Amino acid sequence: MSTPAQIAANRRNAKRSTGPRTPEGKAKAALNSISYGFAASIYFLEDEDPEEFYALQHALIDEFLPDTSTEQILVEKMALNQWLNLRATRLQSKILVINQPLLTIPKDLGLLIRYQTTADRAFHKAHAELLKAQKERKNQEIGFVSQNPQENLSEAPPETAKNAQPPSNPTEDRHVIAKIVAASPLATPPTVKTAA
Repeated sequence: MSTPAQIAANRRNAKRSTGPRTPEGKAKAALNSISYGFAASIYFLEDEDPEEFYALQHALIDEFLPDTSTEQILVEKMALNQWLNLRATRLQSKILVINQPLLTIPKDLGLLIRYQTTADRAFHKAHAELLKAQKERKNQEIGFVSQNPQENLSEAPPETAKNAQPPSNPTEDRHVIAKIVAASPLATPPTVKTAA
């Protein structure tokens, strides 16, 4: 619990601390809470042109022609992940140029390669989801119902799948049947007693 003297001292100090006054100082202070690198909440670094990102996004929209909100989101994910991939590649190049001659591997290089790989995978995942969503939408528009028997098997009730037996091997079946028959009391012919 703060004492009255501490509260008064805090108020006096707050009057002297007014923060940045110039636009440059305010812009710099606004970046104080931004996390580093690819986890940042900003889309563009100082040397990046936002127009290039929007051109990439519009090119993908023109190519894939999203028709629903979900398709639009997937195209935007593709654009963002491609942008992050290009950023990681560009930053890797800068790090390698700065560290010439390359006597040791820069510690940030591995992290940037991981970021690039993650962005690349996310791009391809969004691309695959987009193509699947577009295919499903087009099939629904024409009223297509799959006649593929494989799809019907996958929708079998769980109890049928649980009780299903694996296909049998005919050779093993014969051996098993022969053992059962041999162990059966009816397998040995009855002995006939003859009168001597």
